[in-house]
Amino acid sequence: MASTTNSPCIRCGKQRVVSKVWEEKIDDSIIINTEMICPDPECQKKVDITNKNRLEKYAAIKLRSEQRIEKRKAEQKARKAKRAKKNKNS
Repeated sequence: MASTTNSPCIRCGKQRVVSKVWEEKIDDSIIINTEMICPDPECQKKVDITNKNRLEKYAAIKLRSEQRIEKRKAEQKARKAKRAKKNKNS
């Protein structure tokens, strides 16, 4: 946690510090990830809460969207079956 970059905290503006660096291998590429945190622990806790709330909000929006898509597909399938039955009876 000694390294810093020109990356200010989104909440307090202090220079963030590197807390963790790790590598991931994806196919033939190696991705280097860097996790940066605010040096003020209280500020970082508030940022973490804000980020968690934001992720939960977007996950809920995505879930509702997927549910609407599934409902729309089921309705389309039902309409198609109804039309096919109607055309068959005519």
